[in-house]
Amino acid sequence: MKFKKFAAIILMSAMIGSMTLGGCGIKKSANVITMESDSADPIEVSMGYANFAARIQQANYDNIFVAYYGEDYWTNDSYAQDGKNMQESVKDSVLEEIETQCLLEQHMSDYGVEITDDDKAAIKAAAEQFMSDNSKAAIKEVGATEEYVERYLYLQTVENRMRKAIRATADTNVSDEEAAQKTFSYVKISLTTYTDDSGNEQTYTADQVTVVKKDATDAADKAKTDFDGTAEEYGYTVQTYSYGSDEKSESDGGFCDAVISAANEMKAGDISGLIEGTDCYYIIRLDSEYDEDATAKKKESIISDRQDEVYKTVTAGYKDAVTINVDDKEWAKVKFDNLFTAPSTTDNSDSSAAAE
Repeated sequence: MKFKKFAAIILMSAMIGSMTLGGCGIKKSANVITMESDSADPIEVSMGYANFAARIQQANYDNIFVAYYGEDYWTNDSYAQDGKNMQESVKDSVLEEIETQCLLEQHMSDYGVEITDDDKAAIKAAAEQFMSDNSKAAIKEVGATEEYVERYLYLQTVENRMRKAIRATADTNVSDEEAAQKTFSYVKISLTTYTDDSGNEQTYTADQVTVVKKDATDAADKAKTDFDGTAEEYGYTVQTYSYGSDEKSESDGGFCDAVISAANEMKAGDISGLIEGTDCYYIIRLDSEYDEDATAKKKESIISDRQDEVYKTVTAGYKDAVTINVDDKEWAKVKFDNLFTAPSTTDNSDSSAAAE
């Protein structure tokens, strides 16, 4: 079990500079989340704990994003999505995660998951280290108590172990046919922009487009006998792409439909003519009608997707089975007004945010 880095990560993020301490008016003992059902005891989450979890999340965000987006990024509408600013979105995700973790804790026996006495001792030691490593000002600003830190680490451990146990129930049998992948090499010839010698993107003039099209036509003829050599001669970059029966359409994020259609009609070693895409041309060479390495990776991807889906289904079922009430008025008091900054430290101690 690895908890050492948890303390280091939060210490790095939660040290604060000159600021007015926040959290005014928060009723730590009030229940911000209540989950009830007919088949189990109610679950209650205190405002104090939820505030701590939110501020820890804020601290980790601040350590990364302030330098890129500025000190107002939490409430700046420029970074809003779906009508919510960053603060609102992150606070929502914190509540959702806490709800999920508490429900997973309630269902640990379903999957034979346990937190041992040794686990608890390691959690307690990490919490004590966190409290001793951080200044009183930082602890106050993040709303930490040793009890909250222990609870945070405990729920992280529960979530990790339950996720592993639930994902392990997914069907891992994937047929070769389902995962089969073809692989082609291709060059993409843009008809709109190019990168100049300084690395800047430029737009082709009409005259330049005429030259590009002629070069592409000539290259397509030459490529039929020497694909790689022609690409090098014309300065085209060769890339590879693997796909299978589940390839999405171009409009849904898949590869160019015209290219996939051409590849489906080719045999290994065949080289296409010039294929017209959206504002570009392609020339492709089918490298393999059944790429074993790509197929093996696809099998892993299919299994992972199934495991993710099982986990989502199970946790969604847990939430559907309970009535969840959130004290929105109390939760609105949590604000990310004061930013956390990293102290100058070279602590590279071994670590992990939660137990494995």
